[in-house]
Amino acid sequence: MAATSSDWENFPSYFELIKGIREFIYNTYRETFIDQREPQPIELTWRYYNFTTCDILFVLFLAVVWTVLRHIATKNVFKPLAQHYGLTPTNQGKMPESAWKFFYYLSAWCYTSYVVILSGDYKFFQKPSTVWDGWNLDDSPPFNIYFIYMAQCGFYLHSLYATVFLDTWRKDSLVMMIHHVLTLALISFSYSLRYHNIGTLVLFTHDICDIFLEFTKLNVYFKIQGNRIIKKHELFANISFFCFTVAWYVARLYWYPLRVLYTATSDVQRLQLLLPCALLMNSLLWILQLLNIYWFFFIVQFLFRVATGQVKEVDDTREYDVEEKLLGRKIYSSETIICQNGSANSNGSCDDTRLLNGDVTGTVKKMHLS
Repeated sequence: MAATSSDWENFPSYFELIKGIREFIYNTYRETFIDQREPQPIELTWRYYNFTTCDILFVLFLAVVWTVLRHIATKNVFKPLAQHYGLTPTNQGKMPESAWKFFYYLSAWCYTSYVVILSGDYKFFQKPSTVWDGWNLDDSPPFNIYFIYMAQCGFYLHSLYATVFLDTWRKDSLVMMIHHVLTLALISFSYSLRYHNIGTLVLFTHDICDIFLEFTKLNVYFKIQGNRIIKKHELFANISFFCFTVAWYVARLYWYPLRVLYTATSDVQRLQLLLPCALLMNSLLWILQLLNIYWFFFIVQFLFRVATGQVKEVDDTREYDVEEKLLGRKIYSSETIICQNGSANSNGSCDDTRLLNGDVTGTVKKMHLS
């Protein structure tokens, strides 16, 4: 792959990526089934799973640290802040979760960006083929990359506990638990086989989207303060969601496939590297890309609903109270239409205050029970 300068490699095209993946699969098939190369016995490859007892204890320690820090920040900063601004009771319960995740992902991504791009020690993003320079199963990762891996492992271990006991339970909470387990497995797998260089690129291209997502949710929660709608937070939520959409496309649908997936297939073949579990590693990376495309479809679908007026505001539709709010609006609109068409209450007028004072919520709950 030609370089525009000594510091940057060209981005390949999607066609070159697909061609590289096809050739990688064909060569793997040929080596396994045609050339019938003898695979390494499992007892020989097992020694490559390089998690030591100290590593495991460090991950457990960091998981406790993240949990304690979250508790302290929630009790002393996030909850008092939510009360000070007069958020709704529901949003006071949800805001600390998003605030914690926002600051974690922001800190983690900034540090990963410094290591991957700005530190001068590596050129993984500018020249992704360098992730394989000096690759050796017996070499430990440098401390800055080691710390990224241990911190991320600890955070996702903490997230498993937090999803059950700390976070707001949502429609996809069970799916999120599965996601956390898979993320832990992927990080552990890449660390054990010393794929940590390319692993930092995966983290770099994915964590940035979570920053915009949590910032959007924070502005949604701060939009209502003391029974007043704060327009600037509604504007910030819309702008942040737009940035989230752009970041998702750029980072996960452009950078990730053309920087990470390409170097994991085409560069591995060009450099003639014999990597253990290379097909499994790439399969997991491809599955991750399919999930990115799948989720992006729903993001675009939501934007279409906003553009066509089907949705009037940005909200987290995974949450049960949001579903009730949307159903409540539909019921309110229906009863308003009935009143406008001539139906009225016993006093001969349309009683809107009855709807505003809670009958909508009651009707929604009855609908859920039925």
